[in-house]
Amino acid sequence: MLVGLTLGIVSGIGLVVGSEIGVSISPTLNADDIGSPKQTTTLARVTGDIEYLSSDELKGRQPGTPEMKLAEEHIVAAYRAAGLKPIGEDTEQNENYFQTFDASSQRNALAVDTDASSMTLTGPDGTAINLKLGDQYGQLIHKGSIELSNLPLVFVGYGIDAAEEHNFDEYAEVDVEGKVVLLIRREPQQDDPDSVFEGDEVSVYAYLQSKVKSALSAGAAAVVMVNDSKTVSNAGGDDNLPRAEQFGSVTQMIPFTHLKRAVLNSILEQTPVITFDGDSLKTTKQIEDWIDGTLEPLSQPLTGWKASINAKFQKKQILTHNIIGVIEGEGPLADETIVIGAHYDHLGMGAYGSRSAKAGKEIHNGADDNATGTAAVMELARRFSAGDKPKRRLVFICFTAEEMGLLGARHYVDNPLFPLKDTVAMINFDMIGYLRKDALSVYGWNTSPQFESLLSKANAQLGLKLVRPPGGFAGSDHLPFDSEKIPNLFLHTGLNRVYHTPEDDFEAINCPGAVTVINFSETLLRELANSESRPVFERVYSPGSSAKLGVGISKDKDTGQMVIGKVFAETPAAEAGLKPGDILVSWDGDAEITSRRRLTRAIKRDAGKSVKVKVNRGGSEVLLTVQLNE
Repeated sequence: MLVGLTLGIVSGIGLVVGSEIGVSISPTLNADDIGSPKQTTTLARVTGDIEYLSSDELKGRQPGTPEMKLAEEHIVAAYRAAGLKPIGEDTEQNENYFQTFDASSQRNALAVDTDASSMTLTGPDGTAINLKLGDQYGQLIHKGSIELSNLPLVFVGYGIDAAEEHNFDEYAEVDVEGKVVLLIRREPQQDDPDSVFEGDEVSVYAYLQSKVKSALSAGAAAVVMVNDSKTVSNAGGDDNLPRAEQFGSVTQMIPFTHLKRAVLNSILEQTPVITFDGDSLKTTKQIEDWIDGTLEPLSQPLTGWKASINAKFQKKQILTHNIIGVIEGEGPLADETIVIGAHYDHLGMGAYGSRSAKAGKEIHNGADDNATGTAAVMELARRFSAGDKPKRRLVFICFTAEEMGLLGARHYVDNPLFPLKDTVAMINFDMIGYLRKDALSVYGWNTSPQFESLLSKANAQLGLKLVRPPGGFAGSDHLPFDSEKIPNLFLHTGLNRVYHTPEDDFEAINCPGAVTVINFSETLLRELANSESRPVFERVYSPGSSAKLGVGISKDKDTGQMVIGKVFAETPAAEAGLKPGDILVSWDGDAEITSRRRLTRAIKRDAGKSVKVKVNRGGSEVLLTVQLNE
């Protein structure tokens, strides 16, 4: 499951913290099967699958690794034993179940050529300091080779330009044209609830994208960043260097390196930063404290210091596979397809997406995320292979590269084996290993009017507490299917404190609970596979982060326009006269509202204010006044 998308979950499931990882988990089983050979066999199978897939032997199932091959062999063996039809000619070769593609993306397709990369700092006395890559500095990926020689160093505080909003611009009084800017990570006053930078929450000015944009606007040639004190504290006191790909594509925009605080402190010892009162600040911590206390820029050239940065990058290819097996339908509905899916990859050693300070140092086994979901797909494949033929075709897919951006699911949707127009539903399993108090979250329950009755029938005997979040959830492999207007369900037992950390291990998994979810899903899938009428897709809109406005909004994938899909009653949007189908043109004169994130920021910024919103309605521009609530 993707970290950047999952952190926004606020309804229906809760984040498990503290000692809750050790709570007594509910071993709910199908009452008719408790203690029976069938249940024992099922529990043993599912437990075995989860335990193997999340074992240290598989080293976190990262695409492109030898250990990922072991996971693939395990899944294919289960498919073959169940008698699933391969997508190629039926032989003993795994490739017959494989849909292969290159999973290289901007953030993972490049690796630093360590032999051709270097960074040198030259001091005022002409002494050159050759920094050690991976020890004193880290090189972040970039779109091309870097060759920068003896460029002046300029300290720019946190590298923030918030002149219009907060009258705080750390570039206003310094010339950085063609120079290297040295800045601190995050933002001032991080733990001050009264800070102008969103209090003690992270504001947009802390984002690397914002820092890079400001540096580019000022004409900087490169960015050198050091960790702030809070980042070091959160890492247990370790001043960790980021992995080369850690910040994704943002470092493709400008040459970007990361420096240890100790190196900056050695520079400051020779060339202190001078305050307006003439005080000399000789450590990074002293600078942070001064800016926190005054909220005044402290930018200035580090006189006499120059930086030389050279780097080359090697292109990587990551061949990986969706694993697909088929049970053909029988009868007049046989050409209709239901996809049953889960991603089987995880983070390896935590190269990208880890929430832990141990990223890159310890195996991220991904027991809940998503060995449990993978085990569900395998077990359902076994059960449906052993029974009567379903009326509709069942396509079982273990998706790869979900953690890299839903790449496996997107690849299938772009290259479907069966027509999407005849794909009537998709069921996705992601993190079903923490069933607590019999509560199962079912996202997408409202993507089709037919789902409500199907869910009730499936739950009639088990009596689970089905949590129905009002909005769709965009953090897993059902999302590409939702984009194609295919009804979808996402089954999930909730986030927990070990999510995307090395502690997501088999020992904490509620295996009987996972079997309960599978039992529920089997009944649901049988109803879905044999129902005479196919589900009809219905777009789900939720106020979400735009709740202060009161609209459901989406971005048209072809035009890039922000389109209002729903206007909620008794909201500022409804009172202002916004209508479904309106295309957002500008917000209070700002024409840069090109994403939900930008709209959210604008709404949050203007809370309590009256703003002018221009929309395109049927080809004509309409200007409306929206009075936002506090």
